[in-house]
Order: sequence, then C-alpha cells, then structure tokens
Amino acid sequence: MTKKILLTLFAIMIWGSAFAESRFGELTEMFDEKMRGKDNQWVRPHPGPFVWNKIEKEQGNFSWQEVDEYVVYAQNHNQKILATIWPYANWEQKSCKRKKARSPFGKHFSKYLSKPCSMENYKTFLLNLVDRYDGDGSNDMPGLTKPIIHWEIMNEPEFKMFFKGTEDEFVEIFNFSSKLIREKQKNAVIVMAGAAGMFPENKKFWKSALPKIKDHFDIANIHHITPPEGKCDKEFWVDEFAELLKSLSITKPIWVTEAMTGKCKAVPTYIKAFASGAEVIIDVGVNAPGMKMSKKERKKLNQFIQEIDGFKSVKLISKNKAEFEMSDGSTKAMDF
Repeated sequence: MTKKILLTLFAIMIWGSAFAESRFGELTEMFDEKMRGKDNQWVRPHPGPFVWNKIEKEQGNFSWQEVDEYVVYAQNHNQKILATIWPYANWEQKSCKRKKARSPFGKHFSKYLSKPCSMENYKTFLLNLVDRYDGDGSNDMPGLTKPIIHWEIMNEPEFKMFFKGTEDEFVEIFNFSSKLIREKQKNAVIVMAGAAGMFPENKKFWKSALPKIKDHFDIANIHHITPPEGKCDKEFWVDEFAELLKSLSITKPIWVTEAMTGKCKAVPTYIKAFASGAEVIIDVGVNAPGMKMSKKERKKLNQFIQEIDGFKSVKLISKNKAEFEMSDGSTKAMDF
C-alpha cells in the first residue's frame, strides 16, 4: 500500500471543524516547561490530570486543582485539549481487593489498573468530570471559556502496563463511558483508546475488540512508539491501521495521538502519515521517554508545521513531493 500511496494522488478531506485550530499537537506535562505544548495546537496531557485516583482520592471528595490548572493554561495559550480518562482509583479498587499493579507513571498515578469494582462509583466520578468541563453553564469550572469536547477513554488497553483486565472488561468500560459522556455532553467527541501500534499482538486484540466498540467512538486512534533501537514505521502505522479498519467495515477519521519518529526523518514521516489517512498527529514531546528526535529534525518539523498547519488536503505528486491545499484555497508544493 505504501508504494501505491507514494505514486498515487491522494486527497484527505476535512471531518467537521476539528482542523480550524491545528493538525498538530504534543503530549504534555505541566511540571516540565518544555512539555507544555505549543500555542494554537492540540495538547494531550499524558498521563495528565484526568485520572480518577487524582481527582477523587477518597470517595465523594473531589479535588479539581490540577485539572483546572491544565485547562486554564490551555485556554490562555489557545490549546485544544484531548483528555485521556483513566478509570482507576486506589480506594475504589481496594474495596473489592483488586491486586496491586506496577504503576506506569509512579506514585502519583494509581496502584491498581483493573476494572472498577463498582461501575456506579465510576459513573459518579465520570459525570462529575464531564460536568465540570462541558461548558453547559451548570457546575462548570469557574472561568471556563473553552470546554473540553474530545475525550479519549483509556490508553493502550491491550498492554498490561496500562490495564490489568480482559478484552471484554475493556469493552464494557469503554462503551459504558462513551454512552455516559454522550448523554451528558451532546457535542462530545469520543476518541478510541489508542492502539499501541500494529504489531501482530496488537492487531489480534483490536481485530476482536473494534467491532464491539465501533458504535461508541468517533475517531480511531493509533500510537507509534519506537523500540530502543529507534526503528520506525514510515507512516506511523496509519496505512496498516487504515487497512484493519477497512477490513472491519469501520469508517472513522484516524488520529495519531502518540507519534515518535525514532530514526525516521520527521517531515517525510508526517507527510506519509497524512497521505495514508491521518487527520491529526500528536508528537510525544521533546522530553518523552525513549529515543529523542534530533535537534535538527525537530527544527525541520517545527518549520514544516509553521508552513502548512491548517491545511485542508494533501496529495503526493511524486515519490518525494507533496502538494497541500490550504484553508484559503491556495496550494503549497513541498519537496521531502
């Protein structure tokens, strides 16, 4: 499929109004000044503050300070938030004696990664979360001017690092969450839990799980994290992921919400991913664990973003040349 894409004109059409702001974004962490994202782009806090265990450390006792700080910062910098919901709280999972797990994000995350003991307890948390940031004028965060609309439910559930449960339990949590959010916030956009690549084990999980959740999400989601040696897929897995979706008769926009280039050249990889069907690509950030993008490549990527962000469509006119249609109807040709 890659060779065909490189030799074929391929247009990407806009879905809705998501791209009025940006086609690009970054993973963010407020404690790291270099990981707070760029103005006028998407931000995906990771793990972020949308963690049940952080917000409701004790049953019925909600603390919104960290979440509010993220939201206020994003508002001040015209950033659009993709919020990842983590359905884990220590107190709740202790109530039915769930087994402890190794926290993927240290002591401030959760020590338990299983399905909630009580979906009613989880429902209470989730309704309070959405209610505070949905912008409906009732129980909103004081000073909220840009509601959170995009909600990503869980993260890489096929990895035991992030979820100690079965596929069926994931499906139950995901569909339950999606239904609840959509009922509470009519304009909510539900983003699929990011698939951790298209390795054989990932494909096996998602080939089974996707048909069970396909009616409960709006945007398909793929991640691309390079192994230690830095090997990368030339399209951030987007081409293979698109083929998997097609084989399951699922037609959804595709976002890459974790993009690590490794040893690949950044700009060509981004262009090929967009040409393969990606609509938004979120970089892992300058200080993310794993192989770092070189300063030279990051400079080229930042220049690329500055030149073409907000484009309407792209077509590859040769193996190493792309043409972007901009929002004002003009075109920009780019060698890569």
